[in-house]
Amino acid sequence: MGRIIEEIYVWRLPVRLYHWINALCTVALFVTGMYIAAPILNPPLGEAVWYKGLAWWRYVHFAAAFIFIANFLFRMYWALLGGDKYARFGGFRPWSPSWWGTPFKEQVAAYLFIRSDEPNYVGHNPVAALAHFVFIFCGSAFMIFSGLAMYGENNPGGFNATWFGWMIPLFGGSYTLHFVHHLAAWIFPIYVIMHLYAVFRHDVVDRTSVTSSIITGYKHKVEEEPA
Repeated sequence: MGRIIEEIYVWRLPVRLYHWINALCTVALFVTGMYIAAPILNPPLGEAVWYKGLAWWRYVHFAAAFIFIANFLFRMYWALLGGDKYARFGGFRPWSPSWWGTPFKEQVAAYLFIRSDEPNYVGHNPVAALAHFVFIFCGSAFMIFSGLAMYGENNPGGFNATWFGWMIPLFGGSYTLHFVHHLAAWIFPIYVIMHLYAVFRHDVVDRTSVTSSIITGYKHKVEEEPA
C-alpha cells in the first residue's frame, strides 16, 4: 500500500494572523482579568497611592481588549467580504435541518471514537464550525459588548456609555455584569482544551497536518493507494 498526499492551501495569511493575534490577546485578557478580579500580589508597605501595580494590570487588560476588538472586526470583514472560501461563513447553516444531519452526527461520533471513518473536510467540519460560532463568535461578541459597557463607566455620557451602557441595566447593575463577564471568560480555556484535542486528534488519526496548517497554511489530504 502506498500513499497519495495532496497539499492544499487552506488558511491564508489574514486568517493565520487573526488566529495568533486572537490567541495572544485571549491569554493576556484572561490572565489580567483573573488578577483584576482577585489580586494576589500585595503592594509593599507604605501609602497605597504611590503604588500602581493593579493599574498596570488594567492598562494591559484594556490594551489587549482593544487589539482583540480590532482583530475581531477584521475577522468579521474577512469572513463576509474576503476572497477566501475556507474563511467565509457560507457553509455554516445551523438553521437548516440538513446541516444537523448525517455529516454532523458522523463527526461527533468520530470525535468520541465511536466510529473510525469520518468525512474529510478541507476547511472546518460541522462540529468545529459550531464550536467556533458558539465560543469564538458569540463568546467574543458578549465579552466585547459587556467589556465596553463596563469601560464606559469611566466616562458617563461618553461613546462607550452611550452605545453599550444598556447592558448594565439589562443585567441588573454593574456588579452583576462584572460577575457575568468574569464567569463568561472561563468559556475560553474550556474551548482551548476542546480545540487542542480536536486538532491533535486530526493530526494523529487523519494525518491532515492540522497543527502545522495554522502556521504554514497548508493541509495534507492523505489517501491510501493500492499497490
